[in-house]
Amino acid sequence: MSNVLDYAYAGLLHDIGKFYQRTELRSSLTESEKELTPTNRQFGYHTHLHSGYTSRFFQNVLQLNNNLERAASAHHLDGSDVFDSVIRRADHIASKIDRQDEQYDYEEEHTKSRYRYITARLNSIFYEIDFGKKRSPAYFPLGRIDDLSLLEENKSIDAKEAAKEYEGLFKQLLDDMDQDHLLIGKATWYKFHRIYSLLYRYTTLIPASTYETNHPTVSLFDHLKLTSAIASCLALQHSDHFYMFEFDVSGIQKFIYKITEGNETKSRVAKSLRGRSAFVSLLTNAITYAILNAFGLTEANIIFNTGGGGILLLPDLEDTPKRIGNICTLITESLYERFNTDLTFVYAYEKMDEAELEEFKSAKAISLKVKLEAAKTQKFKHMMGPSFTYQSNSDQDLCVMCHEHPQSKDGLCSLCQSIIDLSDYYTSHDAFIVHYDFVNTQDSMFDLGFVGIKMNPKVPKELVNSEQIYYLDSVNGFKCGNVKLLGNLVPKDMNGTSLGFEDIVQLQNPEDGDRKLGILKMDVDNLGAIFAFGLKNREGEGYEVQRSLSKYLTLSRLMEIFFTQQLKKICIELSQRLSMTKQNMFYINYAGGDDLVILGPVYGIVYLALEINRQFKAFVRNENITISGGIHIQRPSELVRFGIQFADDALESSKHYMMDGKMVKNAMTMMDITVPFSDYQALLDQVETYRTLIRQKRMTRTGFYRIMSQIKDRSLMAYYESVPLIQYSIIRNISDQEVQLMMKRDLTTIDDEQTLRKMVLMMKLVILFTREGS
Repeated sequence: MSNVLDYAYAGLLHDIGKFYQRTELRSSLTESEKELTPTNRQFGYHTHLHSGYTSRFFQNVLQLNNNLERAASAHHLDGSDVFDSVIRRADHIASKIDRQDEQYDYEEEHTKSRYRYITARLNSIFYEIDFGKKRSPAYFPLGRIDDLSLLEENKSIDAKEAAKEYEGLFKQLLDDMDQDHLLIGKATWYKFHRIYSLLYRYTTLIPASTYETNHPTVSLFDHLKLTSAIASCLALQHSDHFYMFEFDVSGIQKFIYKITEGNETKSRVAKSLRGRSAFVSLLTNAITYAILNAFGLTEANIIFNTGGGGILLLPDLEDTPKRIGNICTLITESLYERFNTDLTFVYAYEKMDEAELEEFKSAKAISLKVKLEAAKTQKFKHMMGPSFTYQSNSDQDLCVMCHEHPQSKDGLCSLCQSIIDLSDYYTSHDAFIVHYDFVNTQDSMFDLGFVGIKMNPKVPKELVNSEQIYYLDSVNGFKCGNVKLLGNLVPKDMNGTSLGFEDIVQLQNPEDGDRKLGILKMDVDNLGAIFAFGLKNREGEGYEVQRSLSKYLTLSRLMEIFFTQQLKKICIELSQRLSMTKQNMFYINYAGGDDLVILGPVYGIVYLALEINRQFKAFVRNENITISGGIHIQRPSELVRFGIQFADDALESSKHYMMDGKMVKNAMTMMDITVPFSDYQALLDQVETYRTLIRQKRMTRTGFYRIMSQIKDRSLMAYYESVPLIQYSIIRNISDQEVQLMMKRDLTTIDDEQTLRKMVLMMKLVILFTREGS
């Protein structure tokens, strides 16, 4: 009987042959490889040819020719072997939506369909989100996930060229594997982690299904990952049910911004904010792996995981609820011991049968959410008793940063010092490994009691041959384990030292006005509804749209890619255009999942919001999926934690923006004025027009300010009454006749409240973005 790791490994690689097969127009399978594929009884030809290529991959690349290789390769053949049947059933559950698809994998059909199995590309899952607004179909170019660019419009692809694309990409995968001789032979934890990260890199933009559907939206990686997760569960259980487990970490905002800003901490505020945001992500991952560790499962069983929560697939065992209760009690008590009530943890789980799992039934997902919300009202119920106490640290010298724990070194407590160290590590290493150690928590950057979190530039040697369960994150790289692409972007000086906020604003060009700090907060509108109802089963455009767990995986993954990898590119490219020194000017405090907090010079931040919206719109190509934002502007010496809260308040105003009696969202709010993104570009164009006039000395900044004073803070009715005064002010403060006419046209023809407020915002930005005499 094989162990769980073998099942997970076979499931992870069972369809790697699809990738291999698409490098050739005609199959080159040997007779022994064809024996692993089904035979059409009526006509005698072999189907599911990719199975033969899976066998070739195992034997030639991994040098494996055993029951694991057969279970992965022969999952389309009927057989009585338990190992084979588990992989076959796991594949069936994971890909039931395209079960008919693989029947067309034979040579005659390849020619008949003009090699669609090679030419088809991964279509955007965003296209399937439909709430009645305009959508545009698009596909992802074939390539590595780290080379991802914006989506492209559908177009015909030549079969020979398509095969060459696959051949080149597959060769890159093999080259990466050839550099690691440790991948040869039987399955180990290291091999699983290593191949998992490589498959993420090379198969996330490859469609799993390419024959029957005209719109393949599930990536090969997500199909492999889900099959591995299901196979692991089936290997442990003897029932037709699974458990969907969800958890949530509360108090994140309170924890991140629980810092004291003053003379003693001024130089460490930026690092602390960054480090605390990074720590929350590490804590979320640590909880995720602790649950998986309790069942001996791999990272493939993570359905969704982002800063603050996660969803996991667990097996139905006799003691599943007991195991969950035991590990979650340990986590809860460990967090309370270290963070009191600042960071809390709640969880819920829901039992699902095979059919409910296949379509990720909405009713079950909603039930899970209801249970999770109920759990938030009883966070410490199991801990309440005679021994439940709270000890104050009021008699001790407290940390100058958090004022919560006793000082340890340089006025900081051990936690705040570790957070500073974490921030330094993130900004000084472009890519690294995070090791979650459940055996030895000592010598960890963070000892959480139930796990030790350790940072390493590469995989520690002692783990390579270890037979004990361990978990790794590969941060901004594809070295080993669960890949985490982070937007760890921080402005630095010439020595590589992170800049403080007062130095960051100096990166703004002098002609771009006041060097104030802009704080931008953005997130996706209606994300809960998008996941809960956007992927519903329906008919449309000549094909059937089916809800599935695989699509849920793909949708969440693409959202995360935009808010990490793509966002980082946007910040760097815009900095090169706007920064006085051409260096990065944006401090990404947090970005992941579906939201972000970024700080930087105010001029850059205002245009960053525009660029993020523009590129997000191009990324999803779907007006049903939008983003909103809020900007707060302050002096760099002012308290940042309050500034972020004000930016959050502005974001909330954007999400409740009303136009023509309807809530429209997809807006930006700053200076207490909300502008829909549909008008944002035009507003900034108008700002630049007036800035140019001031720079050309066709009008003065002081005169412009006097004119603005006639309309700001006025209601629409008060504005109407002031039109003669506005005209008089324009004539008195501007001598250029052409500019006079332009301003009269812009400022005296406003006919609604929203236009008036947009005009006020435009004028305030002109004043902010100019200096007298510049």
